[in-house]
Amino acid sequence: MRYLLVIRAGSGFQIFSIQGVVVDSQKTKRNSPRRILEIMEAICTNPESATASGLSQALAIPVPTIYRWLDALCDERFIAAHPSGFYVPGDRFRDMMLNSLQYEPNVTHRRSILRSLSEQIGETVSLAAPNGAKLIYFDRLESHWPFQVNLKIGDALPLHCCASGKLYLSTIETKTAVDIYKNISAHKSTRNTITGAANFSKELAKIRAEGYALDNEEWFDDMVGVSVPIFSHNGPLIACLSTHALVTRKSLDVLVTHIPLMQEAAKKLQTCLISE
Repeated sequence: MRYLLVIRAGSGFQIFSIQGVVVDSQKTKRNSPRRILEIMEAICTNPESATASGLSQALAIPVPTIYRWLDALCDERFIAAHPSGFYVPGDRFRDMMLNSLQYEPNVTHRRSILRSLSEQIGETVSLAAPNGAKLIYFDRLESHWPFQVNLKIGDALPLHCCASGKLYLSTIETKTAVDIYKNISAHKSTRNTITGAANFSKELAKIRAEGYALDNEEWFDDMVGVSVPIFSHNGPLIACLSTHALVTRKSLDVLVTHIPLMQEAAKKLQTCLISE
């Protein structure tokens, strides 16, 4: 579109022809912070389509533009580029989300469920969420026993020897899970820590079949544990609900009897951790 600009010059007028500029509201939207959030949301909610081309198509963003956004987000560590060509949440984004859980609107409801469970089974109960190659405690309800294992909110759990860690790996494709195990299992924590990729692969198959994981003094001597999963509505694991006890107080067989109560609590916790 062209416009005529008329400027008074002395006793006469001078006329200029100029090209008009039309503001594209869609383009403005694409250059807004909303676009960044849409990209992050697409990566988190549709990981199977989180390639540059997939994101470009899903969000109607030109390929050169999506690459610029993705490169910027990678530089800031909010996302990371996987060798397979997919983009995944980065460590900075995961840390942000993990830290935000303590402020979530349903935190009071969540902790009331944990407290009820802790009182029913008489043990400390904990929630851990996947964070890269680790699981991180993000909530914990202590029992009233005078002797406690010194684990705190924010502590990282080993994937190869604690119940929640093994449970998490059991939800991953077997070859990938075993590769992770090979990379992190050099240190044997206790006499019962599972060694050897074949033995660990069998343990993962057993966990998948039973739907829960056990720690038979594999992380700490004289401590046993149980962990049950909390899944999102569309399948992926979002957290592990666990408990542990010293063998002088409670055997693993007794701890296993608490699994139905833990699974019931896990169903209630799902509604606190996931918005509909």
